[in-house]
Amino acid sequence: MQRIILSFFLIALAVAGLSRPAPGAATASPPSISVDAEGEVMATPDVARLTLEVETQAATAAAAGQENAKQADRVLSALKPKLGPGDKLRTLGYRLTPVHSYKDKSSPPEIKGYRAVNRIEVKVMDVARLGTVIDTALTNGATKVDGPFWSHSRMEELQRQAAVNALERARRLAEALAQAAGLKITGVDKISTGIRIISPRAAGEPYLMARAASPATPTPIEVGEEEIKAHIQAVFLVSQ
Repeated sequence: MQRIILSFFLIALAVAGLSRPAPGAATASPPSISVDAEGEVMATPDVARLTLEVETQAATAAAAGQENAKQADRVLSALKPKLGPGDKLRTLGYRLTPVHSYKDKSSPPEIKGYRAVNRIEVKVMDVARLGTVIDTALTNGATKVDGPFWSHSRMEELQRQAAVNALERARRLAEALAQAAGLKITGVDKISTGIRIISPRAAGEPYLMARAASPATPTPIEVGEEEIKAHIQAVFLVSQ
């Protein structure tokens, strides 16, 4: 009799062991609500960049390079006194290439001269000085201006605020969905985000080059607001 009872006890233990999940077995994910939301902040750019070019052409490479050096030095020397604290000048690149002429399709091209191009970037921390910087560059030898290209000295702060706004909107949406389903938010499982900037249109190269014909008229610069947007994907944990 004792042997029968002991055998029954061992079988019961074996069945109980089978009913438990094996170590490392996958468990069901907790209930959750996934939502997408966007947040934004509006801000006026307070930093601008311009790309200037000084282009010269001459019969020989040495002459083109020498003339370009003089003209670029004149531009840089005129710009430096116009810059304020935090403003920066740097050379982006230098290019000297032959200028070819083509008499006809059957003949090889002939070199008729050389062209030198010095590209300079100007970073202006006070956009109120931007028009003066452009006019100074054009009247002292710059032959091309690209920009302005806007940015923000507080970009990280603005991006962070846009992301926080997006998360707050996502949570409100998740709470509304949870309430409609008879649930409540208990926590956050995961969050992912992305940032994008919607910029005002730059003044543009054709407009700025046209100003070179009448340097006595100050170049007007109107700075528009930018929209910094953050997109949030969030998973909120819920319970009854």
